[in-house]
Amino acid sequence: MIRKLTPQDIPAILELVQANPDTLLPRTEADYLELINTTWIAEQDGIIVGSCVLELYSHKIAEIRTCVVDSDYRGQGIGQELVKFAIQEGQRRNIREILVVTSKPEYFKKLGFGDCLHEKYALFWTGSKKNA
Repeated sequence: MIRKLTPQDIPAILELVQANPDTLLPRTEADYLELINTTWIAEQDGIIVGSCVLELYSHKIAEIRTCVVDSDYRGQGIGQELVKFAIQEGQRRNIREILVVTSKPEYFKKLGFGDCLHEKYALFWTGSKKNA
């Protein structure tokens, strides 16, 4: 079952995120409280097994963030369902572009993500002058 996040769900979601430090950035309770209206969780038999956030940056662009599924529940389509809910929310809000920063690009390509117009790239400022 996919549903919206509640404040009571946050400790379980933080545990999932903390269990994946190699692929997910750390998040806080405050992060989830701020994004509670655009965060979904997957629940099976009363156990929270996954979560996905849609962070809205403007009326034009949003990002899928912190999409995680418990390792014991992967391969069952739970992550795909979570991403679909996030995309549907973006569409409901008329968001033109939804991006994802991921270590698993092939996974998201299967869900319809790809290069934007084959000419846009996500570039990140590193705080280093050596790149200038």
